[in-house]
Amino acid sequence: MSISDANERRRSRHERKASRARPGRAGFTLIEVLAAVALLGILYSVLARVAIEGLRAEGESERRLEASLLADERVSDLVGRPVPPVGRSETSDGDFTIAIDVTPFELPTQWSTGIFEDQQPLLLATVPGGGVQALRTVLITISWLEAANERHVSRTTYLLDFQSVAALLAAAGSGAKPTQNGATPTPDQDLQLPSEPEAP
Repeated sequence: MSISDANERRRSRHERKASRARPGRAGFTLIEVLAAVALLGILYSVLARVAIEGLRAEGESERRLEASLLADERVSDLVGRPVPPVGRSETSDGDFTIAIDVTPFELPTQWSTGIFEDQQPLLLATVPGGGVQALRTVLITISWLEAANERHVSRTTYLLDFQSVAALLAAAGSGAKPTQNGATPTPDQDLQLPSEPEAP
């Protein structure tokens, strides 16, 4: 055996010992794999929550739009029909509850200009004989349940009862003055609309 062969054999034996002494770096350790799985789990949970919230918001917007269209349809149904009586009524349409509140019109406090203090407006006067005033407020409320919470959409409109107007005009022609509480004063008092304030 030559000296060069002996040196080559000694060098290869030394390299094999060195390779066995160094740990292998070709794969991942268990801790690295667990950390990667934990990060992916957190990322997927956040993405899933965002997707669920987006679907929920989309569903709520769709139902709110449907409720708004239903409320507008109920308002249009009131046109050309007899004015509903004063009171509250409820009906159902699928998952929606439709409530209609009819009340006598009340003059807002911010409209108080002093011109109605002594005289009652014709449309706000009460019809003699236990009737109600001609001008009425109609509040339509569409409500539904959304994730155990109640949501609602409302529309407000105003209706004029022409039968009540005819009764008021008949009372005005006979000299009786209907008032807001239904009392009928003496015939010498006239039923008049308030005069408009003079321009400055």
